[in-house]
Amino acid sequence: MKDSDWLILSELYKNPNLTKVAELLYTTQPSLTKRIRHIEEEFGVTIVSRLPKGLRFTPEGEYLGRQADIYLSFLDETKREIVRMKGDGERVINIGSSYTFSKYDLGELMMGFRRLHPKARFNVVTEGSDSLFRRMLDGTVDMAFIRGDYDGSFNKILVGKNNAYVVTREPALVSDLRGMTRIGYTTNRQTQRQLDDWYEEQFGEPAPANMIVGYIDVAWQLVEKGAGYVCCFVPENYDGRGRLFLTPMLHRDGTPVCRNTWFFYPGEKNINETQQEFINYVEQNYKNKDETDGKGEII
Repeated sequence: MKDSDWLILSELYKNPNLTKVAELLYTTQPSLTKRIRHIEEEFGVTIVSRLPKGLRFTPEGEYLGRQADIYLSFLDETKREIVRMKGDGERVINIGSSYTFSKYDLGELMMGFRRLHPKARFNVVTEGSDSLFRRMLDGTVDMAFIRGDYDGSFNKILVGKNNAYVVTREPALVSDLRGMTRIGYTTNRQTQRQLDDWYEEQFGEPAPANMIVGYIDVAWQLVEKGAGYVCCFVPENYDGRGRLFLTPMLHRDGTPVCRNTWFFYPGEKNINETQQEFINYVEQNYKNKDETDGKGEII
């Protein structure tokens, strides 16, 4: 059984509500239900009974819920002890990074750190922010650069704020968008909600989904070819500014639609010396950037 399944059992035992646990673990309720059924099949028991007012654990489910906490504590203690035993010889940092952060900024950070710590080695996982935060929860990455505001028992450093724009091939007014094709792209749920909420705020109707592509780069290419427009958060060093037009996405009160980017990392007891040095490097790097340009804006 996956470690993430034990995490599901633990959280569900503490709070027997599928909707709330799905939100806590940044997954969907159908996916959560599927994992519960898989666990039930693996053990050959019914874990929960579904009632009108929620869930009720069976005796077997209660036992598994208690054991989940024991297992996760054991796993956490084991990882800490292995880190302690490896000591100074451990130089590997497992990092999660959102797609745009990996493309525009992670390389410079890693190279700068390795100039100071030549023995450091990085394993990088590049995924969407929802998936990366789940990886933080189940411990498959040590730390992560994540777009959007996520709740969890982690330390975090604000490494960027960036604004949203309507990107078009020709100059366009916001009022023109209703008659144009909107190009969507795969992103995390928080970002999608921000962009869709802005459209509904402007026009009083749900945002259309005329065309959806996998990556923001593809959406920009389609805009350049005249296929439509895209609403998105634009990197500070985006290289299409000379070819495409960017119209700021503003709320009705004139404030910009803005997204935070965070560097998440665990508490001191769960990290080794090299990982702590990287955390210090990230913190100092963005502190210096704030002092230099007054913004620290980056994604």
